[in-house]
Amino acid sequence: MSSRRPSPAPKRTVPIKRADGDPLTRVDIQYDVLNAIFNDSRTVFTNPYVAATQENPPPKLTFHDLYIKAVLNSSKATKALRDKMNDSSLFAEDFAMLAMLVNVGRINTTMSFFPEMKTAIRTYHPIPALQRSNGNLQDAPRIKHILKASLLEGETKNAPSTPSDVLARGKAGQVPATSIMNLIFVLANHSVPVGHQHFPEQSFDFLDIFLRTDISSASRARAFLYLCYHYLESSTAETAEDDYDGEAATNPFTDSNRGKGPILVVITPAEVAKENVEPEDERIRKENLVAQRSRIVSSQSKGKAAAGGDEDEEMAGSGAEETKPKAGGSKRTTAHKEKKATTDKVRKKAVKSKRHVESGDEEDISAQSLCF
Repeated sequence: MSSRRPSPAPKRTVPIKRADGDPLTRVDIQYDVLNAIFNDSRTVFTNPYVAATQENPPPKLTFHDLYIKAVLNSSKATKALRDKMNDSSLFAEDFAMLAMLVNVGRINTTMSFFPEMKTAIRTYHPIPALQRSNGNLQDAPRIKHILKASLLEGETKNAPSTPSDVLARGKAGQVPATSIMNLIFVLANHSVPVGHQHFPEQSFDFLDIFLRTDISSASRARAFLYLCYHYLESSTAETAEDDYDGEAATNPFTDSNRGKGPILVVITPAEVAKENVEPEDERIRKENLVAQRSRIVSSQSKGKAAAGGDEDEEMAGSGAEETKPKAGGSKRTTAHKEKKATTDKVRKKAVKSKRHVESGDEEDISAQSLCF
């Protein structure tokens, strides 16, 4: 490993792109970065979900606990989700990691994560590394609603939308300055200027934390936690420069000899290959999840065919357009069409007869002619 300056990041697409049924691997989601973030043991983040007084300041939390509490306190989190997260710490961590990927834009709103899903506008993807327990990981739109609704008291109408807004709140004495979810949205939306401000010598922006495989997972996770602490907990900065001068002693994720963002460690291709390695149990889980999805797709396709193709929804990601029935096709479909044509003919005749009556036509029209 070395601390040499990273090369500029190439242009890239932030959202992960995969076909329906394709698993998202550890490399895809940069699992080692997520794991390092959620397993950092430092209790340095203020808990905004408990009442605090000057005599009893808010307790401090790890990032892991702060993020999960934010999900649980979202007005859009369902009772079923809260119960599952409270019952299973393993599920809570997996769901929080997935939510983080939605939070930074790596998972877009076309993706879902439960195998029974069927709609033409979303694709299903197993994530073996984040499906260690039984539980519905939901889909990206629902997760994003949960994140957007995870605001602190008083933020509903005036949540900060820029890094400067967040720092201004901290300077005014509001700690934490905003909710963790809103902060991450803000940093992701201002990725390049945040990188220029905190890593000016390293050609690195905020979203590179989740994209740059040539930089070690551990140092990227530390950079993420450094930024979260800086914006949520810093309350004494008069200017950015003054804040940097004192931050070496206060931000637990900085480098003591820098006073700015932590050093990003560049790694070799051989070292990259040692990160995000899929263990054997995940490979087995992946195969089982893919097979489960295949069975569900097959079952739903058969059900749709048996119903004459009248379902409004199609299997997501099938990529198949509706085709015309082949010659000698379903007798049921043919009979249905013939019955419909007869019904339409009788209905038209009844309407015509009714019009004659309303216009004063003396022709006797029996009740039978109006039945169809």
